Amino acid sequence: MKGNSSSWNISYLGWSGFDIFRSDQGPHIFIDPPKGTVFPVEAALIIFITHGHPEHLGGTLDLLAKGGGGQDITLIGSKTVCQYLTGHCRADRVSFREIDPGQKYSLDKETGFEVFPWQHMPLLPPGIRPAIRHILAILKNFPLAWRIIRMSLGGPRGPGPMLGYLLHLPGDSRIMVYGEGLHRRCQPGDVVKGTGATLLVASEPEDVAELPELVAAIGAKEAILYEPHRGWREAFSLPHVDMSALQQAIENKDIVSRIAAVKATGY
Repeated sequence: MKGNSSSWNISYLGWSGFDIFRSDQGPHIFIDPPKGTVFPVEAALIIFITHGHPEHLGGTLDLLAKGGGGQDITLIGSKTVCQYLTGHCRADRVSFREIDPGQKYSLDKETGFEVFPWQHMPLLPPGIRPAIRHILAILKNFPLAWRIIRMSLGGPRGPGPMLGYLLHLPGDSRIMVYGEGLHRRCQPGDVVKGTGATLLVASEPEDVAELPELVAAIGAKEAILYEPHRGWREAFSLPHVDMSALQQAIENKDIVSRIAAVKATGY
């Protein structure tokens, strides 16, 4: 899957995880790599974490606990996330960068990023009856629900701030990571602008009506669509997003759109 520059590849890893890399040799930029991620062993790694929910930390935790792959690792996230991961790190060549929303940072002369806050998508569908049906569907598979709760209790004390990133990459490429912050409670006038960027768009069934307007308000040149909680939705027999319909609705806004191809499998 190509981004808005032909020299960059954007590979979906499941959940909210992405691997961004150039066609030639160079560092790999990871976004929230999930458990089961296979990291390259020869390339330097730059890992961005949006927040501390367990499915966003699994791959990084495993990498750090195993001592890394012998390469340089730069880990970027909130103070909450960095302190938590530091306590599980057994790798030697790791640099933690605690960052704050509203700030701009550089990684080298050609690579930088901006940080912005967002609010997490609602966990329950709108309306009392749909919310009750949602909860009952989860309770039918209580062992999995309890497993998820235990994972959350074993993570950071709270997920920390929800952080988005606007990446400025060599080749005049811009990739916007909005996490799980585009949803029905957002207003188009309140979104962070990413004019001309490739936007990673998390989608839930309850939010698809609002997403085309939100993507257009951001000013994205391209949208890459994914369903971050598909694995859990399958396990709990909850409805999925009609990704083809969402893609068409966004393309009706004259925005190039594509669907991330890899189905989430682990956490």
